[in-house]
Amino acid sequence: MHIMTAVSLSPHKLVSRNARLPSPDPASIRLPESPDKANVSLSTVGDKPRSLRRLQSHNQLSTVNMGTQYSNLKPRSGVPTKPSREHLNQPPSTAASNGTANPSSRARANSDAPLPYNPRNSRKAGITSPPSSNHIATHARKSSLEMTLRDGPPPGTTSVTALSLLRHSILTSGVTATKEGMSDYRIYLWLTLLNVAPLPTDTYLELIHRSRSPAYEKISNDVFRTLATDTLFKRRVTDASLTRVLNATAWRIHDEQSSDPPTEFAQQHPQATYLQGINVLAAPLLYASRSESQAYALLTCLLSEHIPTYLSPTMSGVHRGLDLIDQILAYINPTLSAFLLSKSLPAKIYAFPSVLTLCACTPTLPEVLKLWDFLFAFGVHLNVICVVAQLILLKDKLLNEPSPAKTLRSFPSLNADEVIKMTVLIVRELPEDLYRDVVAHVRGVS
Repeated sequence: MHIMTAVSLSPHKLVSRNARLPSPDPASIRLPESPDKANVSLSTVGDKPRSLRRLQSHNQLSTVNMGTQYSNLKPRSGVPTKPSREHLNQPPSTAASNGTANPSSRARANSDAPLPYNPRNSRKAGITSPPSSNHIATHARKSSLEMTLRDGPPPGTTSVTALSLLRHSILTSGVTATKEGMSDYRIYLWLTLLNVAPLPTDTYLELIHRSRSPAYEKISNDVFRTLATDTLFKRRVTDASLTRVLNATAWRIHDEQSSDPPTEFAQQHPQATYLQGINVLAAPLLYASRSESQAYALLTCLLSEHIPTYLSPTMSGVHRGLDLIDQILAYINPTLSAFLLSKSLPAKIYAFPSVLTLCACTPTLPEVLKLWDFLFAFGVHLNVICVVAQLILLKDKLLNEPSPAKTLRSFPSLNADEVIKMTVLIVRELPEDLYRDVVAHVRGVS
């Protein structure tokens, strides 16, 4: 697969060899488009209750007439969006083409206008208080993402421009969610960003009715320890639900490998198999999803289309990601890199879980969801840079530790906003060939 990267390096490095990177101005940030995104329809996978009933195949939030044909979980072809960093140095307003304005400022239907605040317990009929600025700001943030998902992009907007606007909204305003990380529309955003085609619920039901997969024993050992100390996860997701999703995923991988003639995925990744760690990847998906079939569709798409090299028995993609962490850290901060290596701490010692699980192994779960908004928008390959960003943020603490292995044995709780800001700065400073390797490591392409 041909990968095209465009780099625009600043004449004055933001990163000194021994200094921490400064915080960026979010308004000036543009990240690279995710590689090989296909044509995106704003249709989604089934929005159903958790009980496994035979319902409609999917609930469609909105439809964009792009002539797209769907087939199971095959990627939708159409719009190529090669990874590029040229947008990092462009102001957000240049993201839109054909005269399309920023979604937070363009005129839309009445449903998109801020609603007046009406106190429910007002004792005097007909008297209302004016809406507060916080109320209007919250509604405006919802409009840029939730309303786009519900109504689709403005008429005449190309899918490439619509995705750029969506990504910009994620980076600047984020997803509106509760303190537990729950959002009414995050799951639909993920389905759109990962380009998951609508999945008939019967497809998922047929897989779970096949009983135990060849990997069932591994799954049973994985389920009970998945985010075992996370009360938010355990309160919302049952072991039985996680077992069903993982078992269906294992069947899917098995069927891909045993089909005759071999599928395209089996030809490219002939030894792909269920591995420990997939259970942790499934956990945030199930937590955020409104049905098991949604989580299954997202998980199988993530594994087969976005990180297939992580499924090889040798986990070649994961190990390549660990090597890249060492290379990136040595380039961005040689002092910290040399210090960790002097303590016999290459990335393979401390970062293996973070790479394999896209940082889902690091609490808290609401912060993981926020980080995944970013990764799904701009490419999951950026996860290795997110790990480097965490190291940079911990630099002072690590350098003052006589035994930094204790700190790195269990990464401190995620601060998604800070990690994302640091990741953006690191991306802008990497040389072209190194960034190309970051993009390629999840798919085994060059």
